[in-house]
Amino acid sequence: MNFIYKMFFIIAVVFTSNVLAQDLTPQQAEELEKVEQLLRENPQLISNIHQGLQRFLEQQSDQQNAFSDHQEWLYQSAAHPILGNNDAMHKIIVFTDYNCPFCKKLEPSLHKLVEEYPSIQIVNVFVPLRQQQVDGLKTNSTLYGLNLWRNHPDAFFEAHNLMMKKSGMHTADSLQSVAQVTGTEAFLSPSDESEAVIRKNMSAFRDLGFRGTPTIIIGQQVTPGYIPYDKLEAIATKQFELD
Repeated sequence: MNFIYKMFFIIAVVFTSNVLAQDLTPQQAEELEKVEQLLRENPQLISNIHQGLQRFLEQQSDQQNAFSDHQEWLYQSAAHPILGNNDAMHKIIVFTDYNCPFCKKLEPSLHKLVEEYPSIQIVNVFVPLRQQQVDGLKTNSTLYGLNLWRNHPDAFFEAHNLMMKKSGMHTADSLQSVAQVTGTEAFLSPSDESEAVIRKNMSAFRDLGFRGTPTIIIGQQVTPGYIPYDKLEAIATKQFELD
């Protein structure tokens, strides 16, 4: 991390902590003193850092507004497939995709987390970023999965697990194979209801400024990309005060 980005990072951490000056932690106070000294020694950087910090804070504000706009859809809608107990106290939002290799890598950790912490529920918000239609079919893996969740939930998890275990992109053959194994061929056709869910999911994804999958929302923390189980568990227990 070069000099200017290091200073910007320290300032951003301090000023987005929602604390007053007298409430700074000893580490934050020490870092703030270092920043002040560095800026006094390099005054030519003040303008650029000030502008960058303003843009950063504006982006943070925009994201908070987007969270408010989409909170009910993400946390309360029955349209999203869930892992864990229906009445779990804590919810983790996972923007995911059946064609995303890192989403597939994350999947076992999500199952393990809800098994070890019954008070946690995983809300799967599907965004088909990598494939909107499968060649040879008028649908894709997300539409198929959402059709099952809404119309045949008893078969959803078997199909979901099979789709998550497949390496690479889904094809007409792979989806038809899953449908045959689970007896759900009738749900390979697209539906207006599932397409509407995807549009709302994509709207939330874009408005929140996310770029890829998986993106994980745990309490007040947003984590982009794959993380191993120990880190996932550590964030969840801290955010939900489960220690």
